[in-house]
Amino acid sequence: MNVAILIPTLGRPHALQPLLTNLRQTTEFRYRVYFVVDQDDQETRDVIDKMPGFDFTSVLCDGTYPEKSNAGHAASADEELILPTADDVVFHDGWLQAVLPHFEAGWQVVGTCDTSPITEDGGHVTMPILRRSYIEDPGAVWGEPGKVFFEGYHHSRVETELWHLALHRDVAIFERESVIEHLHPEWSTRPVDDTDRKGQMRNREADDALFHARKAEWEKAA
Repeated sequence: MNVAILIPTLGRPHALQPLLTNLRQTTEFRYRVYFVVDQDDQETRDVIDKMPGFDFTSVLCDGTYPEKSNAGHAASADEELILPTADDVVFHDGWLQAVLPHFEAGWQVVGTCDTSPITEDGGHVTMPILRRSYIEDPGAVWGEPGKVFFEGYHHSRVETELWHLALHRDVAIFERESVIEHLHPEWSTRPVDDTDRKGQMRNREADDALFHARKAEWEKAA
C-alpha cells in the first residue's frame, strides 16, 4: 500500500529538507509527500524547488490548515492511503509497517501515536492514516464526502472530528507502535513561532464549539 503524505506548510522552509531526510531514513519508498504552500510564501517555494529528490511535489493553496490539507488530497495521485500531517513531525522507524496489517484486516482509519499526553490512550489522535476510499465514501468529514477535514474549522479540532467520527462508525483502530512524533509548544518540544500564532492559537473556542455542535448532529443521526 502506498501513502500520500499531506504537509501544509507556512513560514518554515528550514524544516522541509530535514523532514524529507527523516522520511527517507525511516520509510520504504511507498510514499509521496505533497507540500501545500501559500502562493506568496516565496521563500518556502524556492526551497522546495531547489531540494533534490523525486518523492515529493508542491501544491499551491492559500488558506487554513484544513483547506490546505484538502487541496493536498485533491492533488494527490492514486495512493491507497492518505496521511494528513504537518511540517513539525518526526517519523520513527516502522511507522508505516505498523499500520499496514490493520488496513489489510479491513480497518478504514488507523490512529498513530504522536508521543504526546493527548494520544496516550488512543482516545484522540493528531496523525490519522485513512483509506482513500473511506474519504470518498462515506467521507472523513461528517456530511461532506471527498474531504479530509471540515473547512469550517480554522485549525483546531479538524483531526478530532475525523477521529471521533471514525470511532463512532466503528471503523478506526489505534496503533501505538506507529509513531509520528509531533513537536509542539504545548508539550515543550519546540518553541512557539509565527505559524503557531497564525494557525492553531487562533479561534480555538469557536472551533471547540463547532466540533461539539457537529458531533451532536452525527450522534443524533445514528
